[in-house]
Amino acid sequence: MSSGMLDELHGLSEHHVGAVEGERAGVRLTPKTGAAFIKMREAALKDGLELHVASGFRDFARQNLIYTGKFDGVRQVLDRNEEPLDISHMSEEEKVRAILYFSAIPGLSRHHYGTDIDVFAANLLAPGEELDLTNRLYGTGNQRPLTKWLEKYMADFGFFRPYVHDGLTASELWHISYAPEADVYTKMLTLAEAVSFVEAHNLRGARALTDILKAEFTSRFKILSGR
Repeated sequence: MSSGMLDELHGLSEHHVGAVEGERAGVRLTPKTGAAFIKMREAALKDGLELHVASGFRDFARQNLIYTGKFDGVRQVLDRNEEPLDISHMSEEEKVRAILYFSAIPGLSRHHYGTDIDVFAANLLAPGEELDLTNRLYGTGNQRPLTKWLEKYMADFGFFRPYVHDGLTASELWHISYAPEADVYTKMLTLAEAVSFVEAHNLRGARALTDILKAEFTSRFKILSGR
């Protein structure tokens, strides 16, 4: 595996991603993922859904800011019912597990690939409503029509949902992955590489993270499309 591919895998490179036509500034995906998304966006529009990207590529620095903020109590952590959770009195492992239910380990996030997208339908939001990426909104709220549309059609464009409700992570109904490219990155990641990266970058709760990796690596990180 080349050092360049490793950098892409861990969110340390941005050379593999670019802007997506018709999306806001700052949204970046791989060219193939972007092209597939545009085709899906056009199909969704014909069915009355204004499909857009809430979040695409996210580099290591950004993911580390999110994770560290939650670990340090600066950013809100949600419980499994998507309610605010006080983690200040938790053990290191309890704290890390609570964070990982909705957030990825910096350097091991699928958003580093440039193939994974958080999506929403802009026209389903109420006037002035701020998008809230929760299963409540996508399961029973105003984004439910998009959830049902994706279930029916996303595979036609090469996308799948990498997260299901397995008890380790939230199902994330808004998160889709472009299988032809995402599976390549997923297959590249090994347990040894993941542990080495966490230890080398001095992440918060590193000991708990490595213990979790060793116990649950396949379940958490070897999620393939099944194509």
